[in-house]
Formats: sequence, structure tokens, C-alpha cells
Amino acid sequence: MVRLLVRAIWTPAWTTGALALALLTLAGLGQVLLASSVSPAPELLLHLVLGVAGSIAPLALAVGALAGMASGVARLREEHALLALAASGLSQQKIALLGMVLLVPVAFAHAGLGHFAEPLARSWVRDTRAAAAAAIVPRADRPVRVGSWWAAVEGDGLVFTDGLATGRAAGWAIGARRGGVFVELEEAELRLASGESVRAAHVAVPIPIANRGKVHVSERTTPDLLRQLAISASLGRDRLERWLLWKRTLLPVLLVPLGVAAAGFARRLSPGPIVGTLLIGSWVAVRLCDAGIERIGAPTAAFGLMFAASLVGGWAWRR
Repeated sequence: MVRLLVRAIWTPAWTTGALALALLTLAGLGQVLLASSVSPAPELLLHLVLGVAGSIAPLALAVGALAGMASGVARLREEHALLALAASGLSQQKIALLGMVLLVPVAFAHAGLGHFAEPLARSWVRDTRAAAAAAIVPRADRPVRVGSWWAAVEGDGLVFTDGLATGRAAGWAIGARRGGVFVELEEAELRLASGESVRAAHVAVPIPIANRGKVHVSERTTPDLLRQLAISASLGRDRLERWLLWKRTLLPVLLVPLGVAAAGFARRLSPGPIVGTLLIGSWVAVRLCDAGIERIGAPTAAFGLMFAASLVGGWAWRR
């Protein structure tokens, strides 16, 4: 009987998780491509797909876990197998406990993704966007865009503008850098909006592509973030980074009571509305904590979220 319950939960969990990963990756990839100024080459496009999939994997895992718990119990209910489980001695409390045990390894996998794989994937997407922008070649017949910078070949030189100033250079080189593009200009002449002209034998221009050329805290693995926290704490602006560090452990832990709640509600309700309500509700609660983290602090926010999720899980299994 236990094997029947496990099979009923894991089958829809894997199926829904894989489907969620595919759909969320397509949506995330579309968003990244719309935000990019150029179309990446095929090999860079593959890098983007893998990076977006890695950054979205924790959410897909959570969707699969909740859907598996809800769909598995709902299927047993429709087939009247819950009565058979109860008759064999597997009470509702034992079913809830078994569901909790099944969710523990999922929570550990979620934590591993959140602490290491997701930030690495985000940084990979950032660097791939920069590499795609640096791979463009200005031509005479068509201007190209690199971030806020437009350029085209005119005669033997390069003409360019950022919307505020225009310029011309005899030689140029474009290279990728973390979060942006580095343009080196030789024998450059720049005309400012005020009408003033500036000449230079060599000019290096950084052009941000993602996150204004900076490393976002979500792109740092936990060891890297811990090192950054020491710097931010000395400047008195570490609360947001510390909260992100808490969330990388808190969200996987929250998955256990939320999954138990999904199974409990599925004894009476359809799986779809259950999973949607739990995901949206938890997302809203976390965003509210994000907005007020400067006032309430990470420990208070974490305790409040965990207490609320535990209440929902217990209420779902009321008789």
C-alpha cells in the first residue's frame, strides 16, 4: 500500500516538474532575448537555454513536488484507494507523515540548486548576453546596437553614438566582460551634446549589458555571498543580502509543509486550484517580506513564513 501511494505521488511529480521546467525555460528565454540587443549565435543560444533552465530549476522542482502531492492523493481519492489504505492501517496521519518524508529529499535538492546551481546559472546567462553583444561586427550598411551604444562603419572608420554624444574612431575592438562589453577605440574624436569636441589616441568604453554591468546578489553562490556580506555589513547595507541567504534555505524548508498541505487539500479539492493557490500565496507572502525586510529583519520574516505554512499544512488535514 505504501508503494502504491509513493508511485501515485512520484509519477505526476516528475511529469509536471519536467513540463514546468520546459515551459518556464521558454518563457524565461523569451524574456532574455527581448532584453538583449542582438540575436545570439547558435552556440550562445544553447548556453542561454541551459542558463535559463538552471535558474528556473528550483521553481520547476517546487511546482512538480506540489503537483505530485496533490495529484497523487486526488487520484487515490477518485479511485477510492484512500479507503483501502485506511482499511489496511495507513491512516490519514500516516499518509501526511509519509508525504513529509518524501518531501525531505526534494527540499535538500531544492536547497542545493538555490545555494549553488541557480546563482551560477544566472551568472552564466549574464556572461552569455555580454558575449553575444561583443560578437557583433559593425558594418557600413547597417548600424548595430550594443546596450545603449549604436555604431556603424563609415569609410575607414567607425561612427558611434550613445544618444547623448557622437564620435568617430579610426580603429576599434569589442570584447566581452562580466555583465557588459568593453569597447576600445583608437584615434577617437568625440563630440559632446554641448558642442565641445574631445580627441584621444586611445579610449576604453565599458558598456553595461545586464544589471548595469554589476554582479547582482542573486548571481553569487552562497560562499561568494558570505564573503560579500562581510563587506556589506561594514557599510551597513547587508540586510537584503542576508535575507537572500536566508531564503535559499527557507524556501526549500517551506516546501515540506506546503506539500503536506497540497496532499491534505487534495482529499476534497481538485489538484490544479490547490497548487496554484499555494504557489501564488507563498509568492505573495515572500514578496511582502522582501518589501519589509529592512524593518522586520530576516529571522522574524523567516519565522512568520514558516509558522504560516505550518498552519496551512495542519489545517489542510483537519477532519
